[in-house]
Amino acid sequence: MSISANRTAIIAAVATLLISSPASHASTPAPCSNASLRGDYAFQIDGTNTNGPFAAVGKSTYDGRGGVTGVFFMSSNGAIIPAHYTGTYALRADCTAVKSANLDIGITVNFYFVVDNNLREIRMISTDAGSTVTGTARKLFSGDGSDQR
Repeated sequence: MSISANRTAIIAAVATLLISSPASHASTPAPCSNASLRGDYAFQIDGTNTNGPFAAVGKSTYDGRGGVTGVFFMSSNGAIIPAHYTGTYALRADCTAVKSANLDIGITVNFYFVVDNNLREIRMISTDAGSTVTGTARKLFSGDGSDQR
């Protein structure tokens, strides 16, 4: 084998190793599941519902087992209303999900959402008739590293 052919073979072998190395796969996120969604997320949603303009800010806590709780303040047609909720979620392997939340003010709301940015952000839309509500949520970190992914 000539030096040129040998050099080409070595370059091809190194390139193959680099392309298939574990480091190149480290950036590929693991599939999502209920277990992968856990911890606190700050959220903001707004839009319209059957009462008129609607907006809310709050915090959701996902338990990693399909349960979620939350606290928030909403403005519904100008009235400020504090509320809590409990609910369920189902996160699929493709990081799409559904969520149903039972508010302590007697309302149930349903959302379709997508988790992105390595489980650090959620983008959501209400699936309830008569409602056009969208929003985002961001992962809150404790600072001690226990909830880092």
